[in-house]
Amino acid sequence: MKDQWMKAMFLIVSVLLLANLFYKPLSSIFFSQAEAKASQILNFRGNGVSITCSEDGRYVYAASSTGIIRSTDFGKPGTWNTVVDNP
Repeated sequence: MKDQWMKAMFLIVSVLLLANLFYKPLSSIFFSQAEAKASQILNFRGNGVSITCSEDGRYVYAASSTGIIRSTDFGKPGTWNTVVDNP
């Protein structure tokens, strides 16, 4: 009984792995693709990233080795501005 269960689990895991490798990710089968409402490119490349906010949470700051950016509306998309830009 235990051997049959192990074989069944191995077969299921193998099929899921192969399906994930050669086809679309399994999440795309169950969930529809979300469309972006606003596009904004933020660059957080570097050795480290720091994030902080004001006391009321309205201003959100993100700092990395590429510069400092600030959101003026609780971190919502489209509200980010570059404060300091490192070349």
